[in-house]
Amino acid sequence: MTATPARGLAVPLLVMLLAISGCAADAATEPTEAPTAPAIETPAAAETLPEEPAMSAEAPVADADADAAPETSDWLDYATDDGSVSFRYPADWALAGSASPVDLVDRERSLDSATLTAPNGQQLLAFYDFVDIGGACGSEHYVRPLEVLAREAVDVPTLGEEGRSVLATIALGTVDERWTVGVGITQEAYIDAPETCVVYFVAASSDGGLGFGTHFQLGTHGEDALWTVDSLDDARAYMETDEYRTIVEVLRSFEAR
Repeated sequence: MTATPARGLAVPLLVMLLAISGCAADAATEPTEAPTAPAIETPAAAETLPEEPAMSAEAPVADADADAAPETSDWLDYATDDGSVSFRYPADWALAGSASPVDLVDRERSLDSATLTAPNGQQLLAFYDFVDIGGACGSEHYVRPLEVLAREAVDVPTLGEEGRSVLATIALGTVDERWTVGVGITQEAYIDAPETCVVYFVAASSDGGLGFGTHFQLGTHGEDALWTVDSLDDARAYMETDEYRTIVEVLRSFEAR
């Protein structure tokens, strides 16, 4: 981001090992355990990074002005070793990736991850494999308003057999009466409700569950300094920046097989 208060991106290179339960947006879920970390309670605490600007444009991402799209001719390619996931990213963004083998009950799997850091030093996007997600909100206190600022269908497998994956920009109300903004690939069912306590940016590939976006989970705790703004107008203003358009274009290039 850019303007507005400094906001900390909550996208740890975690491989989420959590017990699956429905993540319907009207009863959103909290993560319970990450493959490399202990159980996480909802609302999860966020890690912070340097500053970033404010967030505008209520129109769906799909309707964005083509002239405003970033130039991508010199972008670089990323792909996992097994070819199940790939995307493109700006040549001046730093990518850090890793792969960790893990033994599952029925097979061995490589858990891949990659972070994307903009020239200003802010980590803005992360991709990571995970095994399961699940949990419950725990308290009505954390159920807050959900605003879908933009969405478009993407050809990425969903975790379940129903619904579809979408590239969505959302604003989730916080317990301190502000809004936390998130951009990523999610399942439409997760954002199809007027309020929730958490939204997961997750989908799937032939290798299993994956996450790709500004967050793995977006919660209502209000401690996500990089992405939390004072109003929906601030959120929409960010959507008019070059940085936002670049994030969206990276996400549009994402392919999962």
